[in-house]
This record gives sequence, C-alpha cells and structure tokens, in this order.
Amino acid sequence: MFNLHKQVIDFQGTFYIIKRMIKESSIKAEHVQDYKEEIHADTVLKKDNWFYFVNKIEEVEEEQV
Repeated sequence: MFNLHKQVIDFQGTFYIIKRMIKESSIKAEHVQDYKEEIHADTVLKKDNWFYFVNKIEEVEEEQV
C-alpha cells in the first residue's frame, strides 16, 4: 500500500496541486516553459526564488443522489 500526499496551495483564491518546486537558481528562465510541458503542469508560479509547477484544481460539482 502507498500514500499519495499532494501539497495544495491557494493563489489569489484559486487552489493548485504542486507537482514540482524548483529553486530559481537551478533552472534557466528559458527552460521553464519546456520543463512545464515535460511534466504536464498547467501553470508556473514564482515566489521567494522558487518556481512552483502546478495544476489547477477544478471545481467539483456535488452530485445529488
């Protein structure tokens, strides 16, 4: 058995699942877009010298039973 722990962040009222975090000094700016596509991330956010490669959490509609 295994656990899937996903870190979720709130950015301007939208929730995202973090796929990867990379220090800004570890990746050249011109490679950020390529890496985003390679890991299938929707968005790249940047804060405190870190790039956050994230996927937006879409709203889930509650199903009536």
